[in-house]
Amino acid sequence: MKQFWIVIVSMLWFSIVIMGVEERPYTVIKQDGKIEIRDYQRVVSAEVTTMGDRGEAASNAFRILVRFIQGQNTTQTSIAMTAPVSQSRADDQGWNVSFFMPNHMHLDKVPDPIDSRIRIKELTGTHYAAIRFSGFSSRHNLAKHEGKLRDYLIKHKYDFVDKPTYAFYNPPYVPPFFRRNEVLFEIIKTL
Repeated sequence: MKQFWIVIVSMLWFSIVIMGVEERPYTVIKQDGKIEIRDYQRVVSAEVTTMGDRGEAASNAFRILVRFIQGQNTTQTSIAMTAPVSQSRADDQGWNVSFFMPNHMHLDKVPDPIDSRIRIKELTGTHYAAIRFSGFSSRHNLAKHEGKLRDYLIKHKYDFVDKPTYAFYNPPYVPPFFRRNEVLFEIIKTL
């Protein structure tokens, strides 16, 4: 019985923690099971490219970006953490890791980074296909869902950029079965 209450309290606590973080806004255009076609609004991101395997590179980039949003910028402004944190393969065997700025922060309101490795970018609105899953963000789990989404897009004749983006919505202390992870592909057009 004690374990039951621990699970219930944990679920409520993690729900409250997760609900308090602003997410990058999008509109679902089409849903088919766990797969969604989304329209994303314009957003500003802070991005870092780091070398190494995905885990090591993401960890290094995360620390750089956290310092930026905690005030290590030209105006010493703290910026609220948002979700998701995104990762995509860089062209040179590294990884791009991005934090999205809060929705109210337009490009001209984002402070300049002190760390020259950080790039501030404005991303235009675009369409993405996404598949959501829980669990660990292991190479196997990401590859499995990446394959499912790629197969779906090919089967339904979508023209897409075959370079996945991984999106992670939760802090590392959230139990795997509560985590929200996604694989996304940018949609160019529907054939």
